Amino acid sequence: MSLLHRFVLSNQHQNTQRNHIACIENDYAGKSCEQLFQILGNTTDQELISGLKKLLLSRGYTRREIQQVIQPAIN
Repeated sequence: MSLLHRFVLSNQHQNTQRNHIACIENDYAGKSCEQLFQILGNTTDQELISGLKKLLLSRGYTRREIQQVIQPAIN
């Protein structure tokens, strides 16, 4: 497999993943922040997590607040 062929396939995979994340953002844009945090706390799908993170960041939440929902601190 040529270098150019591998490069093109790599870009196609990245574009597919980015398109999926953008679709997730659009699909969940109508949900409230509480609903998004609830979904985020219950999911293990990395693309869904990434899309929800982007959406919550655009709504003014910090990365720290989002990360605490994903990986709650052990008391």
